Amino acid sequence: MRNIVLAVALAICLSAPSIAADLNAVSGVYLNRSDDAQFLTLRPDATFFLRQKKSPPSKANPFVEFSGKYELNGETVTLILSDGGMAQGQLQGNVFTDSQGSAWVKKGTEQQKPVVKPWYKVW
Repeated sequence: MRNIVLAVALAICLSAPSIAADLNAVSGVYLNRSDDAQFLTLRPDATFFLRQKKSPPSKANPFVEFSGKYELNGETVTLILSDGGMAQGQLQGNVFTDSQGSAWVKKGTEQQKPVVKPWYKVW
């Protein structure tokens, strides 16, 4: 019986780093594809910070900010606010898609615009 308890404890300890590795892989700043002043930060400690435009917008203070904890279950990210509110989105590769269909791209992984070379020959 003692060996079984030890084996279970060892399995739990060894599986914990893989959970942390998953959060390290998704942690970072995700910029809204249509407006990079809006962003979502996922931290490796399972906390988040979200800065988003208000709806309807306000000229004096156009942004609203949220923070809380998040959970990752496969490709589903659940944002949990301190007041108990929740929001979900899908994470595929380096793109987070929120429930309204807006794409948020992980900072540093955005594709650069291709350099266009002239088709004519310069003499």
